[in-house]
Amino acid sequence: MSDFPTEGAPPFINRRLTLTEWRQYIAGYSFGNLAPSRLVLHHTYRPTQAQWAGLRTMRGIQRFYAGKGWTSGPHLFVAPDGIWLATPMSRIGIHAGVGNGSSDQGWYSIGLEMVGDFNANRPAGPVWDLSLAVMGELSRRLAIAPRQLISFHRDYTSTKSCPGWSVSKDWVWQSVEAYLQQTAPPAPPPPETGGITPANELLLEQLYEESFRQKSGGQGYNPAWAFHQYAVANNLGLPLAPSRTISEGGKSYDLQPFARDTLYTEVPNWGDVRTLSQLLGGAIPPDGLGRRLLNETYQAGGATFRPDWAFHQFALLNRLGPPIGTSLNLTVDGRQYAYQVFATDTLYNLVPNWRDVRTLSRLASSSDPAEVRLREALLAATYRATGQTYRPEWAFHQQARTMAIGAPLSGSYRISVEGSSYALQVYALDTLYNLVPQWSDVRRMSNLAATQQPLGAPMAAPAAVERMVLGGVETPPPGLELRLVRYTPQSQACSDRAGRTIEQVILHALPGPVEASLHAMTRLGARFATHYYLSLDGLIYQLVDEALAAWHAGIASADGFWLNLNLTSIGVALERPADWPEGPVDDTEPQLLALRWLLQQLASRYPLSPSALLLWSSLAGSDADAAEGLPLSVLREALVGAEKDRYVD
Repeated sequence: MSDFPTEGAPPFINRRLTLTEWRQYIAGYSFGNLAPSRLVLHHTYRPTQAQWAGLRTMRGIQRFYAGKGWTSGPHLFVAPDGIWLATPMSRIGIHAGVGNGSSDQGWYSIGLEMVGDFNANRPAGPVWDLSLAVMGELSRRLAIAPRQLISFHRDYTSTKSCPGWSVSKDWVWQSVEAYLQQTAPPAPPPPETGGITPANELLLEQLYEESFRQKSGGQGYNPAWAFHQYAVANNLGLPLAPSRTISEGGKSYDLQPFARDTLYTEVPNWGDVRTLSQLLGGAIPPDGLGRRLLNETYQAGGATFRPDWAFHQFALLNRLGPPIGTSLNLTVDGRQYAYQVFATDTLYNLVPNWRDVRTLSRLASSSDPAEVRLREALLAATYRATGQTYRPEWAFHQQARTMAIGAPLSGSYRISVEGSSYALQVYALDTLYNLVPQWSDVRRMSNLAATQQPLGAPMAAPAAVERMVLGGVETPPPGLELRLVRYTPQSQACSDRAGRTIEQVILHALPGPVEASLHAMTRLGARFATHYYLSLDGLIYQLVDEALAAWHAGIASADGFWLNLNLTSIGVALERPADWPEGPVDDTEPQLLALRWLLQQLASRYPLSPSALLLWSSLAGSDADAAEGLPLSVLREALVGAEKDRYVD
């Protein structure tokens, strides 16, 4: 069926359905070319059920998202008065950061908000009954089992308890299974507990909100926004400008500069976050998307990028982030210095020694009188660049200097959280705060965030499994039914290949259970992933698209040259027992058949000779015998056959 019309911004349907209407609605719903494969469960926290006022509350939530610059939102709100439709389910929503999904990656999730605060009390009554119906009917409609379909918001972030600590995965899964089977619901288990206490969660959320809104045009912190989630997970610091959309090369991109890097994504692939530093690879392109993003980053900081300036070259190479203002001069002890404030540090040189670029942070602990005078003058200039006044006697300013947390983004001011008064000051890389009037007890927002750990169980593989079809070949080896699982979410541990061709296949051995290995490579902030993972039973998981450079091999030296093997290789990980290499590998026949066939398909598309098959253990100089159980000569024959096929007229 065609969906109901939307209204306002972001586009919300703002229509309430009864239980009967929901079942009719979802049974005939058309998702279009791409159907969702996840459901992310949330709680609103605020508004509570007592605060809920139907359409008036829905439009208030819509205005709240619009004020933060969101172009989409969650799909469904389950309230005491019914099931409210927000973002159309056929569109990718914004609700769980990298858990939102991406059309390029071939998956996305449905965001379901249960109205209420479920940290202390488990959902019950109409809200829970209707939530079960939403999850159950989506499971039925998508033909995905509850344990593969349903995830939690806290799976994708370390700063939220959402959908509340009283809600456990097993209870939700078992309850939805009971709904589908029309059996008695399970007994509620004890509430889960985690590192996030309600008081700390409120304080941390308020600190993030204050920190992110300083230079973001009032957008504030959006824990469901992939840019903000990625920046927190990868320690990129705070935003230096609002998120905005640009057009380049006939495509639309969202971008936002942060203290250590600029994030971007092609619209509407909200969960597919990329970094400018990865795109540039240390080079300064003359044009194209990379140069456009670089220019936009500098313009956001009130400066023009000058590729021939030593300050700008140094800042780019060392990832100092956007500039804050232009290059200026100051005089200390009769000497003239040029300086420019960047997000994470201030650069300076003695005029006219333009190439001798120095950093203010290197003077932080100096006791030399001349260097101390220079440091204090540069600190005063750094604070002036952001409209602040440097107070060397203030505890915040003293700590910021020694912590090297970059330029100040705000002055010192106070907030109130749950009746307690806090003083805070926001810097590019962190926010300092204390409980009033304990002025000398300076604390860091990042340390508070580090204590908050999500429970987040490893995500199960999606239920949808299809026959392996690579290179147009559909016939599996005799005796083995090959299957390909495109794992969702796909791993974010990847980047662009920078125009390089695929020349190698590198094999890795990963000890441990399949679920743990897949979770490690696809979790938020993962820094290692292979394109494919082969279990011992012959199941092939795809974690990264072949067109992208998976982060699995890094830099290697050959014939005196340093090579980034990620750019030129396909990474394939092989399951090994948890006690490997000490423990033996049992039956590997299904895995070997799957690997041999996968190699044939890869070699039919890429110029891979037998010597292109490499063991990571050999490249890394490891003593572990990754070749145990691997008949390399037989595997390389698979490349020989495919290589011959490529040249047959």
